[in-house]
Amino acid sequence: MSLKNYILGLLILTGSLSLKAEAYATPESANAFYAEGNYAAAAAEYEAILANDKVSTDIYFNLGNAYYKTDKIAAAILNYEKALKLKPDNEDAIFNLAMANKKTIDKIERLPDLFIGSTWKNLVTSKTVNDWAWYSIGLVFLAALFFIGYLLMQQAFIKKINFYAGIFFLLTSLFSWLMAAQHQGIVNESSEAIIFASTITVQSEPNENAEKLFTLHEGTKVSLLEENDGWSKVKLPNGNVGWISTESLKSI
Repeated sequence: MSLKNYILGLLILTGSLSLKAEAYATPESANAFYAEGNYAAAAAEYEAILANDKVSTDIYFNLGNAYYKTDKIAAAILNYEKALKLKPDNEDAIFNLAMANKKTIDKIERLPDLFIGSTWKNLVTSKTVNDWAWYSIGLVFLAALFFIGYLLMQQAFIKKINFYAGIFFLLTSLFSWLMAAQHQGIVNESSEAIIFASTITVQSEPNENAEKLFTLHEGTKVSLLEENDGWSKVKLPNGNVGWISTESLKSI
């Protein structure tokens, strides 16, 4: 066997072993490592599960916990945020995210939102896109049942009740569909990231020689506005805007 074929075979074998290792990563094995206190191994298992497209709010939450236990706060915050993106009412993730944020250096005050806008957004994001979609389907089914009752019943009073009930459930199904569409729009439009650099200077323009505006630290959450040749324009909750290197960020 030639040296070239030997090296090629070795690479193929190594790759197949790596794929098998990822394939055997399961929530049960990751949870077992976590229970043993082997948080680094648990994190690696959870990452392998996600790499196989087995995404869920629980996996992100558990991965966040594993990183939190190893004091990797930025990674913990990133995964708690991802867990909440899939399930906004995940109370455990909300609580643990608050605990992780207490360990970050930057304490940034958020600009007050308009009452109507914030109330509407809170309503839209109170359920996941899938939850709103399932509500819409279920309500359409109920509306159909009442309309069938309207067609089959003989008594005028009962027919009227079925008709108006059908209209009500049809309208609420459309409302649920609107909520699902609005929530999906928020997910698509909102682009946020977590800073992973221990310390980074925010600059006025996307180049090294630009004016230095302020400094941010690991674990801070920012909104992404645009990208330009390895630089990202970010916005903070207090309204401050500037440019930092894209490689210092990880998108939520």
